[in-house]
Amino acid sequence: MFESSRRVRVALGMLVVGATVAISSLSVVRAERANPDNSKVYHCNSGTACVGGSSTGHGTLGVWGIGPNDGVLGVTSGTNGKAGVRGLSTEASGVGYGVLGRSLNGHGVVGIATLKSDSGVVGINEKGFGVTAESKGHGAVALVSIAESHHTAIFYGFNSTQPANCTIDADANLSCTGNIGAGSAIETTHRNDRGERVHAYASEAASATIEDAGTARMTGGVADVRFDPAFASVMDRRWYYVFLTPLGDTRGLYVAMKTPLGFQVRETERGRSNLEFDYRIVAHPVDSGNDRLPAAR
Repeated sequence: MFESSRRVRVALGMLVVGATVAISSLSVVRAERANPDNSKVYHCNSGTACVGGSSTGHGTLGVWGIGPNDGVLGVTSGTNGKAGVRGLSTEASGVGYGVLGRSLNGHGVVGIATLKSDSGVVGINEKGFGVTAESKGHGAVALVSIAESHHTAIFYGFNSTQPANCTIDADANLSCTGNIGAGSAIETTHRNDRGERVHAYASEAASATIEDAGTARMTGGVADVRFDPAFASVMDRRWYYVFLTPLGDTRGLYVAMKTPLGFQVRETERGRSNLEFDYRIVAHPVDSGNDRLPAAR
């Protein structure tokens, strides 16, 4: 057993990093100095821990590290889930934190990984939130994600139990395998021909729809319009709507027939005009439900 040169009983339930500690293979003996050594490294190969801090007092810390650089640094060479610093909360009620990072001028918690397959920060909770970010400052941000490469995605989240994921790529494009909802109108931002940023709003429908538009030509009062193959592959071809706009003088146009491959347009009163017309197709996506204004969850 390593022995400290002296032991001082102090009525504190904390260990100040740098305190003299005596270690045995069976237990951890804690002692404190009023003036800890400027630099001390403890080596051990058995027992619970080389340095331990235990607190039973309310509001008293188990381990406290203060320094002009890193207050506490944990390094591990182990594999299979070994951690440089591990935080565990056994609080049965109320709020207990496994790891709490707090800073008065800087980042509360920083995670850095040098391998592509590793993560800077991993949060695991079997019954609740893996990671929670909270900010109370006026104009502050609870969670910041920074990509420092032209090819680095800003965010990637996935559900490992099923093929479901969301990605914000390096160009800030959001892509999700599921639906994207909004609490109010869906708003987008564009630049006009003067370079000014302006807001636009997405149209809304009572049920899920997908649309296509184009221009066709009528000859002798008849036109057969076939669906674009790419559009046809994502639409439910059992039902769809067609809206027509003639681009010339005519007695009127109507949809004479609908098929899974396209539709036929004729001129009214057996007209035989030769002219172009615009059309708009509104269909139901083949992979969506047909619910009308379903109740919000």
